[in-house]
Amino acid sequence: MSLAKTSADFTDLKDLDEATKAKFDAMIVAGVFNGKSEDNFGLNDNMNRAQFAKVAALIFGLEVDSDLRTSSFTDVKADDPSNGYALPYIEAVKKAGITEGVGGGAFDPAGQVTKEQLAAFLIRGLGQDADARQASGVDDPTVSDWAKGYVEVALHQNLLSNGSDGTFSGRNAVNRELLVLGAFESAKTFEDAQPLEVSGAEFAAENKLNLTLTAGVDIDSIDLTQITVNGVPLNPALDSFVLSEDKKTIIITLRKGFQLDRFKTPVIDVNGLKTLFGNDVENEDGSPIPVKVTEYPVSPPEATPNPSPSPDPTPSPSPSQDPNPNPNPNPNPNPNPNPNPNPNPNPDHHNALFKVLSFKP
Repeated sequence: MSLAKTSADFTDLKDLDEATKAKFDAMIVAGVFNGKSEDNFGLNDNMNRAQFAKVAALIFGLEVDSDLRTSSFTDVKADDPSNGYALPYIEAVKKAGITEGVGGGAFDPAGQVTKEQLAAFLIRGLGQDADARQASGVDDPTVSDWAKGYVEVALHQNLLSNGSDGTFSGRNAVNRELLVLGAFESAKTFEDAQPLEVSGAEFAAENKLNLTLTAGVDIDSIDLTQITVNGVPLNPALDSFVLSEDKKTIIITLRKGFQLDRFKTPVIDVNGLKTLFGNDVENEDGSPIPVKVTEYPVSPPEATPNPSPSPDPTPSPSPSQDPNPNPNPNPNPNPNPNPNPNPNPNPDHHNALFKVLSFKP
């Protein structure tokens, strides 16, 4: 997977302050903006209406038919080498009510976007067109009457800001820097109004735990110790993760030997996640993350003990064994088991002696 570019890759962004760089990084990583070349972002280049259509479709999550080849506008052609790429995006923003074109069936894709037009487009993309129409409007001579309500709401929500002279300069053309900053604030506001949560979890093959989200997340906000399975946090020293290209799936590789109770429904908690635009990803309290188990984590096989070596057929006696090689277990050294001390058991000899002793002459 190739690494996405950041503001550090563009020479014309190096002097921006860190907070502004973070906003550029979010838009670049989200795929909303690319550089004009490998090392030049085109910070001060003016944007045209075709470029804005693509940006609006992406930040507001519009449905885009990439196979569309015919436009409802007479001046938008798929074979236009400069702006033909934008045809599906132009149709998407029209369908969403963000713009109706410039009149007479034309869109003017190469035309510039003024700052007050940008304010109107962003407010409509946020679904706040009615609020702008009802607003009293700004008291600013640099803003056209039709746009005063849109500018008021855009300023109130910090989507755009006045210049150093205190005026909005509504009729001035917008450059890419202003578009990035306005688009970032609008994307953050739009996103914050949507459910931002972990929408599902799946235990999959190869010891994977896939967490799906409703919005792209900042990779720097992912802390495995803040992800628990049945109350036990993951271990960054043993478990690892990658983030999908669209930033909406955290693919975790669980360590070998990870234990998952097959008799319980897994309970997963995830904390600390933030979206690319800085919003918190939080599931409602008491609302469990739906869990699917396609394949249980694989535990390593239990170790089989090595078989004992065959006993020696002529083992040396142990110190506890009797060293006496005499196989006779009788401790009596006398091999005669007869307890009679007389070695002569002949009774006739005994009677003859008795007769000699008792004879009287």
